[in-house]
Amino acid sequence: MFDKSNQLIFYINAAIFAFGILVALLTNFVVHGLIFVVCAALLILDQIRQNKSAFSIADLRKILTVHDTCGKKATLTQTQMTTACHVDNSEYWFRNIRAIGSISNFRVNNGDPVEQRKDNDSYQVCMKFPPELKVINGTDLTLTYQCEGAFTQNEGMLSHVVDDDTQRLHLTVELPSGRAVATARFFCIQNGKEEALLPPVITGQTKIDAEVKNPKRGAEYCLQWNWEEEGLLQKVSCMF
Repeated sequence: MFDKSNQLIFYINAAIFAFGILVALLTNFVVHGLIFVVCAALLILDQIRQNKSAFSIADLRKILTVHDTCGKKATLTQTQMTTACHVDNSEYWFRNIRAIGSISNFRVNNGDPVEQRKDNDSYQVCMKFPPELKVINGTDLTLTYQCEGAFTQNEGMLSHVVDDDTQRLHLTVELPSGRAVATARFFCIQNGKEEALLPPVITGQTKIDAEVKNPKRGAEYCLQWNWEEEGLLQKVSCMF
């Protein structure tokens, strides 16, 4: 729940809380003990509030559509039911956007993002909420962008880094007919360690689905697949 520094503070507050209860129950200083209890409880609640992510997501769906058997052109659509945890949250940042090749044409809810940044190979895209939108009650956000030359190898991957508290994560890859899926796997990476998850579902050799409930915050979830080997004609056509 907390990192190491916050854990120490939490334990201190919990000890104060327990000390206050003991003082109130076992001594004549009932009022003093209750003061300790109330103060410690308020500090613990405030720490939990500060540690909570700025947004919570009920359902996040990420769909990668590859348009050609060469893997040169693809579109990614990310939809999520997003709720602001604080009333003063006025913007949302889509982070950790990356792919081999180039990424372009970012759109958020069919509009241009108000800000776009690139840090090394990772993009960040910002959407500002209009005043009339009550994000604290929940709203649907949709991010789309195009990828060029991102899936030209036999192995491809769709991934997502969990930045906010999320109840369900669904990853889908839609591949063009004419080049079937050979193998696919679903796994997550956290603190440099890889953990295998339930195998993804492959439909019609061109669609791959994977889902996880309550994904770990800070972890990267990866849906990886291998295409069948290209034929000679396909290899030649993809060169032009």
